[in-house]
Amino acid sequence: MRTVSAIGQGAAKDSFRITNGAAPEPGSGEIRVRIHASGINPSDYKVRSGAQGPLPHGVVTPHSDGAGIIEAVGKGVSSDQIGQRVWLFNVNRSEDGLAQGNRGTAAEQIVVKAELAAPLPDGISFEQGACLGVPAMTAHRALMADGPVNGQWVLVTGGAGAVGQCAIALAKWAGAQVIATVSGPEKAEIALQAGADHIVNYRKENLPAAVLTITGGKRIDRIVDVALSDTMSEAHLYLKQGGVIAHYATSDPAAPLPYRSLLVTNAVVRFVFVYAIPAQVQQDAIEDINACLQTGALKLKVERKFPLDQIVAAHEFAEQGGFAGKVILTV
Repeated sequence: MRTVSAIGQGAAKDSFRITNGAAPEPGSGEIRVRIHASGINPSDYKVRSGAQGPLPHGVVTPHSDGAGIIEAVGKGVSSDQIGQRVWLFNVNRSEDGLAQGNRGTAAEQIVVKAELAAPLPDGISFEQGACLGVPAMTAHRALMADGPVNGQWVLVTGGAGAVGQCAIALAKWAGAQVIATVSGPEKAEIALQAGADHIVNYRKENLPAAVLTITGGKRIDRIVDVALSDTMSEAHLYLKQGGVIAHYATSDPAAPLPYRSLLVTNAVVRFVFVYAIPAQVQQDAIEDINACLQTGALKLKVERKFPLDQIVAAHEFAEQGGFAGKVILTV
């Protein structure tokens, strides 16, 4: 089988090689998946570039997310699962999720723990399945960690991004009214297609004023946030008492906390690190994500597909940014 190995850190052209070897055998509680598509997330190229520190395992196979078919199972896993289509998440992480693992989805076959594979509903392509993992699980955790959102107002910042699109679709599926922020018309269209009820162009509009107008002064119950350092400075102007800012990224890790304004709002600031959420939370998320998928509401834009042997070009394209879709390796 062919496998991509990250042999070092730095530029993509200096970091990868493709090797051939025997198919891995699943151990106890594990499955072997024939990969059909591997998803690239920002964390994948940040790990490769060295932006998130040194690799703990030396040579690794990259990418946490993917989709394929179970072709073998280990002890303790039902053989009924053989032949099942699955999407994979968090497979390239340590046991506790806090460190980089050494076996990712950029390979023809991969052995993973059975609980890291979710059934891929009929009619959903492998490419779509490979888009889900990190974005969909992050979006679900940010939305649902503080209870149901039915009947609530949800603000999704960065609504055209992968997490943003998932958050919009899941929030609408769960009964919320959704406002999404975007930077321009093209991204507004993507957020609308994901299901957003209202769009705010944060480059042209005053966000607090726009939110208060849209909600009729009711304010926001929950924010799914991609840029905490920017959002928290004004959140008190449109967040309900006890409202939640659930964030998964920030533009400035050293930004000061606007303590007083968040204090008097009784704001809940929730950190979402998808790689280390509890097992039961993962399973609850899978059920909701698949239910949403089956309605047709959740469908991420695939920006570009590359074959496995063009992983260097795929990483270089993904790192350039400037687009809203996902980059996928076909295997």
